[in-house]
Amino acid sequence: MEFDLDEGLYVFEITLGYKIADQDQMTVPFVLKADDIEEAEELVLEYLELIQLAGSFWVAEIVGPYDPNEYQHLVEEGEKEGWDRLEDYSAEDFLEILHSDEL
Repeated sequence: MEFDLDEGLYVFEITLGYKIADQDQMTVPFVLKADDIEEAEELVLEYLELIQLAGSFWVAEIVGPYDPNEYQHLVEEGEKEGWDRLEDYSAEDFLEILHSDEL
């Protein structure tokens, strides 16, 4: 996992919440780069708007900030899980999450 140094100063792990059968669920964490926690949350909300799923998902948890080089080292050493980047998920991927847990 290589991080683009132009995307932001820090790496954040973002967990999204969603509702299935009136029960709150949570996704696995996603990673993204931002300059601070507020920007990280804003980027997630903008992305959810862009893929037209803002009403279906919300930011449940943000962990970080991590220095990108240190984070990458922790992943390479197996001390941290190598989560997918948020931008690697499409609207279809998120719809699959919503429908995979339906009873």
